[in-house]
Amino acid sequence: MNRVLQLSHFVRSSSAIILSSTYATFNNKKVLNERKPTIVRQNNLHRFEDDFEQFIKTTNDLTSINHFKKDILMKYQSQFLTETSFDAVFMRMCLACRNYPLGKEFLDHVNKSGCQVNTATLARYLDLCYFCKEEIENKSEVERLCYVLKSHSQYLDPKTQQSLILGFSITDNWREGFKLLSEGDRSLHVSVPMNAMIDCLLKYDQIDTAVLWMNKVISRGLKISDFIYEHWLKKCALQRDVWDSFFDFLVNSGVFLNTSIMRQLKDTLENQPVDPFVGHFTTINEATGRCQSCEKLLPNQEISDVEFADLKKGLMEKVLLGKDVYLESKPDEITRFQKFLKDTAPYDVVIDGLNASYRGGDGKSPFLPSKKLEALQSVVKHFTEQKLRVLVLARKHLLRGKALPAMKQEAFVFATEDLSGDDPFLLCAAVQSSHTKFVSDDAFRDHLFRLADFRLQTIFRRWQHKAQLQIKFLDRNGRVRFHLPRNYRTVSQFEDGCWHIPYDDGTPRYSYELPTTWLCLHPKS
Repeated sequence: MNRVLQLSHFVRSSSAIILSSTYATFNNKKVLNERKPTIVRQNNLHRFEDDFEQFIKTTNDLTSINHFKKDILMKYQSQFLTETSFDAVFMRMCLACRNYPLGKEFLDHVNKSGCQVNTATLARYLDLCYFCKEEIENKSEVERLCYVLKSHSQYLDPKTQQSLILGFSITDNWREGFKLLSEGDRSLHVSVPMNAMIDCLLKYDQIDTAVLWMNKVISRGLKISDFIYEHWLKKCALQRDVWDSFFDFLVNSGVFLNTSIMRQLKDTLENQPVDPFVGHFTTINEATGRCQSCEKLLPNQEISDVEFADLKKGLMEKVLLGKDVYLESKPDEITRFQKFLKDTAPYDVVIDGLNASYRGGDGKSPFLPSKKLEALQSVVKHFTEQKLRVLVLARKHLLRGKALPAMKQEAFVFATEDLSGDDPFLLCAAVQSSHTKFVSDDAFRDHLFRLADFRLQTIFRRWQHKAQLQIKFLDRNGRVRFHLPRNYRTVSQFEDGCWHIPYDDGTPRYSYELPTTWLCLHPKS
C-alpha cells in the first residue's frame, strides 16, 4: 500500500479518530451576529459618561444644558472632559444612546451660541444620522453638513472620513461617499462604512461592485452586516435576475448566514410565483454525507491541480516570504527551511510540535517539559507506526539534549528559533503535496489575511477543511484521538436541481468547528 493510500485509510477508518468537524470560523468562540452595526462607548474608564447618559435619557429638551455643562466640568475636572471637548462628548453620548432628536437639538444649540461646530462634534452627528436614518426627514441637510465637515481640512483623519462616508450614504449623493471609501480602501479596516456603501450599491443595482466590496470585507476578516443580506433578498424577490449573483456569492464566499436570514431565504424562494422551491431545515450525516431531508449525497469536491498550485505559490510568496514575516523569523532561517523542503519534501503528515506538545499534562502538573515531549512523541508515533512520512516542526527549546536525535530517528524534524513564528513553516510544508495532512489547533486567521486575495483565501479554507487534523485528546497511555475532516464540503452547493446551504444556528463553536445545520431546497413539484 503506497503512502497516499495509507493516509487515506488513516483518515477514513482509523479507530483513533473521532468523527467531528474542522476549522470553520475565524474566532475561537462563536460571536453572535448583530442585526445592525453599533457604536458603543469608547472608554469605560470615563466615569462621567454615566452622568451624560442619565441626562440624555431623562431630559426632553436642552433648557438646562448650560447648567449641566457647568456642573459636570466642575465635578470631574478630567483631561478627557474639558470646555473644548464637551460638545464632542455630548454628541458621542447621544450617538451611544441613539437619541437623534436630542443630538439634532444640541447641534442647533451650538450653532445658535455663535460657536463653530468642531470637527469631532460634527463627525459624531453624522454617525448619529446614519444610525438613526429612519428618523431623518431632510436628507439634503445631512448632505450639506457632509460638505461642511469636508471643508474643515484638506486632509481628514480616517475616523472623520468614515463619518463622511456614513453621512453621504444616506443622501442622494452617496457616490461621493463611495469615492472616499475607494480612495481610503487600503487603510480601511472598519466594516461599518464598507457595509453602508455596499447597501447603497445594492439599492442602486450596482450588484457586481457590491459583491466585490463584500469580498473585500470578508478577506479582511470583517463582518458583513445582516441588513445587507436582508436587503439583497428583498431585491431578489422583486428581480429574479439577482438570484444568480446571490447564490454565486454564497458558493464562493463560504459565509454562514444566521437562522433569521435563512428563514427569509426559505420564505422568499417558497413564495416566488415562478419556479418556487420547497425548503427544509435539516442536518447532514457526517459519516456518509447524506442529507437527512432529501437523502441525497453531498459531493466531495476536490481542489483542482491549478487551484492547489496557486495556493502553494501564494503561501510561499505571501506568508513565508511576506514583508512582515521577518519580524518573527530571520532571513537565514527561511533560507535554511527552503533548502530543507527541497531535500526532504513531500510529507504525509506535518505536525505542529509546539501545539501537540501542549497536550501533555496530567492536570496536577500540566505542561512540564517532560510531559510536553511525551505528548509530541505520542503524536509522532501514532503516524510513524503506520509507515507514514512525518515532518515535525518544533522550537529548539522543546528538543534539547537527546530529544532531537531521538525524534530524528522517527521523523523529519525542522527546529525553529524559540522566538520565530512557526505557522508559516507549517503551512508551506503542508502544501508541498496535495495529499498531505497537518496537525494543529490553530485557526491561521492572520495567515489567511496575509494572502490578501479573495480567491486564494477561499481555496485556503477549502484546503484547510480537508487537510487539517486537530487532536481531540491524548490519554495517559499515549493514545491519540483526532477530529476527522468531513468527506464533504460545508459550503453552499447545487447538485441535481437541489440546493444545500449550511447556516449558523447560533450554537457557540470553536475555531475548528463547522456548522451542523443546513437548509435543503428542492423545486416544488
